[in-house]
Amino acid sequence: MLPGPGAGSSADAQPAAVARRGNRRRLLVFAATFVAALVIGQIWNFSRAPEYLAQTRLQATLPEVGRAGRSASSAYENKLQLLNSRPLLARLADALLAQGVPAAKLGDDPAGRLQAMLQVRPVAGTEVVEVQATGPDPGLLADALNALPGVVRQELASRQAGEADAQLQAARQELARLDRTAAERRARLENFRQHAGVLAERDDNEAVAQLKRVNQALNVAVEKESAAEARLRAIREAAAQGKVSTQVRADPTLTVLETRASQLREELKELERGWTPDFLAKDPQARAMRSRLAELERQIAEQRVVSQQAALQSAQEDFDSARAQVERLREQARAARPELLKTTQRMGEAKVYEEDLAQVDKARRDLLERVTRLEADEQRRVAGVAVIEAATVPGAPARPDRVRDAVIVLVAATLLALATTGVVELFNRPPAPEVAPSTTVVLSPDWQAARRALPDAADRPAPLPPPIDAYAALPAPLHLLEQPEAAALLAACAGPARLVCAAGLMGLSIPEALALRTQDFDSDRLQLQIGGAWARQLPMPAWLPQTLAPGLPADEPILRDGAGNPWSQADIASAIVSAALDAGLPQTAALDWEALRNTCIDWLVAQGVRYSELPRLVGRVDTAALHALAARHAQAARADGGTPDFLMPALRLQPAA
Repeated sequence: MLPGPGAGSSADAQPAAVARRGNRRRLLVFAATFVAALVIGQIWNFSRAPEYLAQTRLQATLPEVGRAGRSASSAYENKLQLLNSRPLLARLADALLAQGVPAAKLGDDPAGRLQAMLQVRPVAGTEVVEVQATGPDPGLLADALNALPGVVRQELASRQAGEADAQLQAARQELARLDRTAAERRARLENFRQHAGVLAERDDNEAVAQLKRVNQALNVAVEKESAAEARLRAIREAAAQGKVSTQVRADPTLTVLETRASQLREELKELERGWTPDFLAKDPQARAMRSRLAELERQIAEQRVVSQQAALQSAQEDFDSARAQVERLREQARAARPELLKTTQRMGEAKVYEEDLAQVDKARRDLLERVTRLEADEQRRVAGVAVIEAATVPGAPARPDRVRDAVIVLVAATLLALATTGVVELFNRPPAPEVAPSTTVVLSPDWQAARRALPDAADRPAPLPPPIDAYAALPAPLHLLEQPEAAALLAACAGPARLVCAAGLMGLSIPEALALRTQDFDSDRLQLQIGGAWARQLPMPAWLPQTLAPGLPADEPILRDGAGNPWSQADIASAIVSAALDAGLPQTAALDWEALRNTCIDWLVAQGVRYSELPRLVGRVDTAALHALAARHAQAARADGGTPDFLMPALRLQPAA
């Protein structure tokens, strides 16, 4: 069966003609849009009138009133607005007309035109002002900028003089008001002091002075009380320890007795050095001296007791007197404190009046100083405008930049043409080509004889292409399983064979199935980890981990034969065919690994998964399989994302059921 003659040539000629017509249409649309946009843009570019730019630099000295020699800071920029005001520009127009500038150049509204031409830009941090003028007449620009300083100088001088006089008058009025306010506040303070009895100084008030005296006397009395208490405590401690206090030793009588006893002891010692003890014991004078000494010692002991009691009584009296004095002074201080509190309160009110008067006096002194400066400042009426850089007639226009704008127009025309071509092609998409039925011929058994009967190669037509070329563009048919067949296949096998069939129905390739290990199966999350070039994680059915043999090493391949050698592709093909035979499937001869994998891919495509998303789920897919899937699901809508239902119903069903 071969294509009929002429079918291929007509099918090829029609797309070529359509392509040529589309190219001519695109070129025509692009060229027309580009030329039209370019011409319109360049007409606009070169039809604009040129504008010239002239500039001058002025130093505007605007001395602040009351601060000679210093420029205004806060009001400086506000005063510079005068340079672009309509009254000043009206005077500038009059000056230009007086210089001979034609009135036609200034128009019907000279001030408005000059205001639109001029731009005033102060240079930050300096007194320099940059004035720019733009317009189509370069001569008028230079004349206006050069005449501007004289007009500004006159206007600023008149305005500054009037402002200085106004400020001086306002300052004098404010000074007079502050004088009246200060006199009123001073009179109020004096009146309050007279009625409240409060003196200017705190210590001059009677209550304060009295409490101060009481506090001083109280401090002295407290010191005396402390000294008397210490003296009384010392005497008591000496008496308790049997010692003689210093106060007792100061008794004159006791001192005389001790002196006489000391003299008798000295005399007895002189006798003892000259005589024996036996003689002295019989000597009446010596015995009399010893008797007097014993009597003196008895009197001394008695006098010490008397002196100590007298000293204790005196110390107690002094302590009681000092304590009474302290209590009396404290009572006086408590009695004087309410009056002092009232006095302090009145003094606080007087202090508020004093501070108020002080603020008014300070403001009055500052204003008086300012008025004095205003009256003495001769330069307050001076406003100078110096020309730093005079304006010159510009020789070339400042704008527009025709070269730059021409390039912009060229780029814009190109982009517009491309966009227009895209819009036109958007609405001129050709319909989907219909597959024409192929025309075939049946070759007779005498085809060789007929061929020998044909003319020579130079006169006969080209030979027909072989049949394989005629069907090369057609997609190969897909071998797929229905869901009941896939469920029967999984139920008919067990162990490694069931694992192999499930892996194929989950979209794994043969190398990926042979590389599966026990550690790739996550029974808790029901996830299967696939390694290799297309590494991914896939959901797996709950029964799949049950197909693993117990005791397998976690890092070694699962599919092994009885000798422990890994499976090969032939082993996998044999396991699939055996399962198909046990299941009684009608297409056992055509069932292989690709049929299982294509069944998984067909399930995903049927759910609307994009073809570009298939490698993320099943790895690389052959182009032939993609073409076959596209032909099978040509009308199916493709999803814009999301998570598809990866496991088909045959996998979700328990194989034992």
